[in-house]
Amino acid sequence: MKKKIGTNGIDMSKCKLTFAALICIFALISVSAAVSEKGLWVASIEKNGDSVVFADHDDSQDEGGWIQLSGGQEIQLPQPLSFIYNGTNCVEKAGTVVKLNKENNTEVKYTYPYSTHPFYTDGQKVTMTYNGPSAFKNQKVNVYLVNGSSVSSVKKAIVLAGNESINLGQIFGEGTDNSYIKLCATLDKCGDLSKPITFYSLKPGSYGIIVTLADDKYKENTSMEKKVLSATGFEIVNYELKTKADNNIKEGDNLDVTMSLKKAPADGEFTYGALLINEEAYKAEINVSSNGTIKGTNVSVNDVDLRDLGISSTNKSELTNAVQTLIGEGNGTISISDKNQDTLSLTTFDLLPGKYLLFTGAYEPGKGLVGIDQEKLTISTKGTSPI
Repeated sequence: MKKKIGTNGIDMSKCKLTFAALICIFALISVSAAVSEKGLWVASIEKNGDSVVFADHDDSQDEGGWIQLSGGQEIQLPQPLSFIYNGTNCVEKAGTVVKLNKENNTEVKYTYPYSTHPFYTDGQKVTMTYNGPSAFKNQKVNVYLVNGSSVSSVKKAIVLAGNESINLGQIFGEGTDNSYIKLCATLDKCGDLSKPITFYSLKPGSYGIIVTLADDKYKENTSMEKKVLSATGFEIVNYELKTKADNNIKEGDNLDVTMSLKKAPADGEFTYGALLINEEAYKAEINVSSNGTIKGTNVSVNDVDLRDLGISSTNKSELTNAVQTLIGEGNGTISISDKNQDTLSLTTFDLLPGKYLLFTGAYEPGKGLVGIDQEKLTISTKGTSPI
């Protein structure tokens, strides 16, 4: 079976939480394991008698344990998108114990195997499949679609996990506000969903999909044990964003970018952003080291310490400088508009000829990201003809 699976940036708290969620997910799933019942589970969280264990993933697109999404607009991910962790294999705080199934202070390296991830607009259907290892063949599973899990529930989970009176069932269980859909399925002989699952009529917002084994065990005193096979997140934005820009410009010429939100209200207040980046520089190499304390935890992306980025507010200048630092001088450029300014001019005087990706996004106060688009273009050497 053949399988595959801009920067808004004004809402900086959302950006920081997304980074944190990405790092945590990688840390929990990136340890290699043998195909055995014990080795399949690479991490666990225990609290007040409850436990949640996480299945291993690898870089296989056929049986790596990943959820594949389709039906939306595919946005290019950084290549590579990799994670390296070195540090403690056990952290305990406020009665919560997080363990990794690895030797202490052993380097873990993992590269995400897929090159794109879909974004959806209001009204588009979301289709998913799960591609698991054969060790899970014929297992019954639960598939949860959770509303709001991408950002707000990450923050909520962190707060709840630090509260000694809260059980894990209130974070990882079936929710306390009924903002989820639960479906039952059976994996086939390869450990995959036997057929895709499609969700219809989802409203704009952040969503998460979680696949667990169906045989969750409730021990004495109603303690919970949940086995998570895989999870992913996605966004449904409010509007379709259309971008107009030349697909080939000369070295040193400015790039004029015009954006429009289809069916957006005429009296809406939107901020637009455009990011141009060389394809060869579009990567995200995340390094995390930790001794189990906040002060002893270091996180860097592309060798840039996140603490050195100096982002402390929603200031456009700070954000622009931070993004420029992450991508590196000479590798790209970014511009963020004033309110309802839908045309931007990107300066390219220090960019070398080559192939580039243009990301555009639209932000609305109170809603966050409401539109996203991506285009490809080429910067040609002066005096040459477009190919």
